Amino acid sequence: MEKIAHISNELKDWILNTLKTGVNPEAIASAMIKKGFDPVFAYKTLLNLVNNKPVETVVREQRPFRYEVPEIAKTGSVISTSDREIKVLMRIEKPFILYLDNVLSHEECDILIEMSRKRLKPSKVVDSVTGEIKAAAGRTSSGTYYQLSEAPLIGTIEGRIMQLTNFPIENGEGLQVLHYKVGEEYKPHFDYFPENKIQASTGGQRIATVLMYLNDVPEGGETIFPKVGVSVTPKKGSAVFFHYGNSQGQVDRLSLHSSIPVVDGEKWVATKWLRESEILERF
Repeated sequence: MEKIAHISNELKDWILNTLKTGVNPEAIASAMIKKGFDPVFAYKTLLNLVNNKPVETVVREQRPFRYEVPEIAKTGSVISTSDREIKVLMRIEKPFILYLDNVLSHEECDILIEMSRKRLKPSKVVDSVTGEIKAAAGRTSSGTYYQLSEAPLIGTIEGRIMQLTNFPIENGEGLQVLHYKVGEEYKPHFDYFPENKIQASTGGQRIATVLMYLNDVPEGGETIFPKVGVSVTPKKGSAVFFHYGNSQGQVDRLSLHSSIPVVDGEKWVATKWLRESEILERF
């Protein structure tokens, strides 16, 4: 079988974003070779990209992402849950983003921060090539995870997210709390998984994220969606919901996002990733 000796713009972008997260270039080249790429071409491509040299690409025909209206988008400018009214401050259609106010009370934010402070460990990422959970240069925060309903407040937040998004609690990963100090960041990345890392037993693909801000940040720490020029300033108790998966199994590359470095103060966030189906195996 003839080996592949060309890459698409999409693959080039994926390689560049993966390199930014700290994945070893040799691991990426090895993965390309396993997928049928010519070894010399794979290593030469990685060498050029690492050294910021031009790489020729070919246009690959690909169906455009088909946007579907998530349930949260059908509720208007105010979304009522059992214990509060959540206001929609901003809505963007492509990618689908909602900026929401009053998702958490200030007291809930303070309690969650104090619950998490002594549990923090250096943040890790899922290696998009190997599937290994590892530290990455592109993510310099610290964080902790909670099991479903691990504490009363966690259960309250999970129930509210269920009402807000209309996703079953069982489709949600455990709540993650992250802390960023001055200079810490999370470089541009996607929340969804590579196609070869999706498992039905763990809920399939991630298709939406709820990112909740637990404090006001004096300067820096914005959430940036660089492909669409959107910047969200952290506001205590507010949240960003973004939806990037559809019923056809497609994922939205416009959902690329980052957390820029904190310049002054600190940043605390809580993240809830939502899967396409029930998570049967939890870790």
